[in-house]
Amino acid sequence: MRLVACSLALLLAASCKNDNAPAAAPEVRYPEKDRAAEASRLLTGADWYRHAVFYEVNIRSFQDTNGDGIGDLKGLTSRLDDLKALGVDALWLMPMYPTPFVDSGYDIADYQDISPDYGTLADFDALIAAAHARGIRVMTDLVLNHTSDQHAWFKESRSSKTNPKADWYVWSDTPSDPNNGCGTANDTFGKDAWKLDPTRNQYYFHRFYAGQPDLNYRNPEVVKATLDVARFWLDRGVDGFRCDVIALLYESATKCDFIPETQAYIKQLRAVLDTYKDRTMVAESTDYSGSSAYYGSGKDMFHMAFNFSYGYLWGLPFAGTLAASVAKPFEQALAKNPAGAQDALPIGSHDVNRAFVAAREIESRWLRAAFVQMTMPGTPYIYYGEELALRPGTQVVVDGRDVARTPMLWSKGAGFGFTTGKPWIAFGADPEKTNLEAEKADPKSTYSFYRKLLAVRRGREAFGAGALKILPADDSSVLVYTRSSNDETYVMALGMDEEDAHTTTVAGANLPGDAQLLFGEGTLTREGTSAKVTIPAAGMAIFRVR
Repeated sequence: MRLVACSLALLLAASCKNDNAPAAAPEVRYPEKDRAAEASRLLTGADWYRHAVFYEVNIRSFQDTNGDGIGDLKGLTSRLDDLKALGVDALWLMPMYPTPFVDSGYDIADYQDISPDYGTLADFDALIAAAHARGIRVMTDLVLNHTSDQHAWFKESRSSKTNPKADWYVWSDTPSDPNNGCGTANDTFGKDAWKLDPTRNQYYFHRFYAGQPDLNYRNPEVVKATLDVARFWLDRGVDGFRCDVIALLYESATKCDFIPETQAYIKQLRAVLDTYKDRTMVAESTDYSGSSAYYGSGKDMFHMAFNFSYGYLWGLPFAGTLAASVAKPFEQALAKNPAGAQDALPIGSHDVNRAFVAAREIESRWLRAAFVQMTMPGTPYIYYGEELALRPGTQVVVDGRDVARTPMLWSKGAGFGFTTGKPWIAFGADPEKTNLEAEKADPKSTYSFYRKLLAVRRGREAFGAGALKILPADDSSVLVYTRSSNDETYVMALGMDEEDAHTTTVAGANLPGDAQLLFGEGTLTREGTSAKVTIPAAGMAIFRVR
């Protein structure tokens, strides 16, 4: 009897079928590429930096090998395989030069040597060779606005008003200068910007700490000497430079930030790099509203410049639920940047607090911020330890920024794999939870998140150099956008609501194929020319549709 009933139900269903209903669209899927081969192709040649993932290293806090509590170059070299396993393609090294450490190494006493704390030039050469053998590039910090007051140049300059380097720094008979619009107020740290030197009986100008006198770039000898510094490290094999406060080199009576003379110098520096193969440089912008001016024509100034309007301010939009506020910095950059520009995308650095703090200790916020960092236009820069969600410290050695410069945590137990001695600065909070050994064993850890996300990004041209399109979702708390190269398209979905899941319709999406989920959680379905996206609370997802 049951069989008869079932047969009758099937017959009735068949008789009710609408023969005029359109047939379901056939599923459209695209074959996968050899991602290892694609990565090799993209990371070779002059445009390698567009597809690389950079990693900022504070050598002092990374890995100690001699038990003095201070990280060193040999320690960094010993950890290259760990960085390679994470998915790192290039390093940015904070200053490794001899220094009195008034400003954590940004007060350089010798541009052409290595701090004894970190090792020797031979150790540096060994690091370059080992990194290059693993396909990892190395970028160093180039600090050109000022030197240490212990630099030989300044010692000679301050010795008299007539010595050969007397005009290599910015001097004045009074604690001001009508030709220097920057020097009539306080320095960056809130103290007088002019300091009396008793030997020379004149005042010297310092934009930063008093131990960091500003070089005088109106002297052609200074221009030549600093360009020679760049050549020294390029000849040694570095792959480029992060240029510290580069906008401040020249001062004028009315303006002191990125004036035409500074821009002309940057073009000279770029010309030096262009005489070497596949070198690159990135600007530390002093303009949080945008960095478009740092690119010049797109070919004659910086290859990259930091997008701080997202990189340092992302905590603000992630404290709310409006998706458009996350997309805004990227849309503005694309509207202003010249062709060829490539923004550098951080979510933290040695100058600001840890991402953990910017996210107000809410894990989903820093993870979503990193997701945007890895999938929006630009080259991502990871600050060491972000992949572990390192917590801030409390000890101050130099200044308040030290809370974000605590030692890297490699393993459990005493010293946490960083040192066998006493660390130069105390570890941050929760070291037993946020060390590499513990997080490797946890598939839900921050480290596992980063490693999976970088693996998905790797070898996909759309993320490094593809076009961006923000799709018009009908739910203001869901951000949906595409990144497209010549033959591939990816859809990203980001949920801003931290409490509830959302389903949104994207009219006119016109997706070229059905969704293949590559990362995260959520669904994406085509509905004619529209698309429907479902994303969990505080969720994120990457779909391949072409």
